[in-house]
Amino acid sequence: MSKSVTNGHALSVAREPSPHPDEIRRQLQQILASPVFHGSKRCQQFLEYVCAKSLAGENGALKERTVAVEVFGRPPHIDLGEDTIVRVGAREVRKRLAQYYMTPEGALSEIRIDLPSGSYAPEFRYVTVLPERDAEPPAAPPAPPIIEAPAVRSNRKLIVWGSVGMLVAVVALVVVRLLAPGPNTEAFQRFWEPVFRSHEPLVIAMAHPIVYHPSGRALKLSEQNLPPQDIPMQRPIQVAPKELNGSDLVPVLNQYVGFGDMVAANEVTSMLARKSHTVRVRLASNIEFADLRNVQTLLIGAVTNRWTLEMQQAWRFRFSWTPDTRAVIVDTQATPEGGRHWSIVSNDDGSAPEDYILVCRIHSPSTGGWLMAGAGLKQFGTEAAGRLLADPDQLGAILRRLPAGWESKNLQLVLHARVMRNTPALPDVVASYVW
Repeated sequence: MSKSVTNGHALSVAREPSPHPDEIRRQLQQILASPVFHGSKRCQQFLEYVCAKSLAGENGALKERTVAVEVFGRPPHIDLGEDTIVRVGAREVRKRLAQYYMTPEGALSEIRIDLPSGSYAPEFRYVTVLPERDAEPPAAPPAPPIIEAPAVRSNRKLIVWGSVGMLVAVVALVVVRLLAPGPNTEAFQRFWEPVFRSHEPLVIAMAHPIVYHPSGRALKLSEQNLPPQDIPMQRPIQVAPKELNGSDLVPVLNQYVGFGDMVAANEVTSMLARKSHTVRVRLASNIEFADLRNVQTLLIGAVTNRWTLEMQQAWRFRFSWTPDTRAVIVDTQATPEGGRHWSIVSNDDGSAPEDYILVCRIHSPSTGGWLMAGAGLKQFGTEAAGRLLADPDQLGAILRRLPAGWESKNLQLVLHARVMRNTPALPDVVASYVW
């Protein structure tokens, strides 16, 4: 509150203070942890990013292209006229913020975070500002009581209750519109509808990679070459190649799953749990064909999943191997230029700068159920596939670009994702097929 003097009289001019950055950060964490935002990692990342930039005084950097690259992993040369992911994400964040502040928790918040329409720079403000005590005007003398006739009081009550009723109706309409699922969520629900309406658990068939253990002899040779350690932790084998032979690589079957496969299964399982739908997770190598009859199935993993390779024989896009033993996704449909394929070059340690992904939803005549698949050429793509399948915003935005009527048809998506520090970015669609 600031004061000025005019003709010897003090005037009070209201000035709204700005919240402290620490208060804003606490409010942001409450919003991100709320049920309204918990279901969308993309909205969480978007809001957290723009708030961090704004608090750092970098509002000028909050441009659509910058957000597309740094939040959604898009390439710097992205065509923003074709790819609307930032604008769609901003609209979804605004909708969820409005929903949050209508919850009991949000309604009690002293600080409000808004994302104004047409901008990616958030605004922070107190919900209410109390006047300073030393600026309170003197209390006015009480007015004499007004005696109204009974008819006047009755009419006044009717007017008041009528106004209240209209206000309640308007608020209810706003709440219904805000809480109604957006177009991305609707498309997401149509994709998963066969699973949602099924009374049987979703069968998740996990890939079963072959892992090779060093033989006991190799371990002993390695320990002789390594210094002693206080805590008996595992260490890389240190043995000269000429001292090893084929018997020192012991294949271990059906005991391991990849990290990307585990993340994919967890993302889908968590999403279905929020919708009160159960799953049954099993290694694909332990599933028989009879287990797949008349149930909905999700295949996780590509060339290390037995059922992915067996079921893909009628698919247009399939996983395969190159002559130099690199995994690829091939387009089997004949074109004048020949069949397309997508492959990557990975390092000996399994790392790679990118990955290609195949996502499918196909009705299987042989099993009588819907068959879904999410897999990358590497574990990074499989992780990205799982996150995509569980994210209404991300998957819904892709589905809405497919030809009309896809909801009742088979579909395949080939996607590409950059990999940064062994973490996949949000993928882009490079090919699709609906039939």
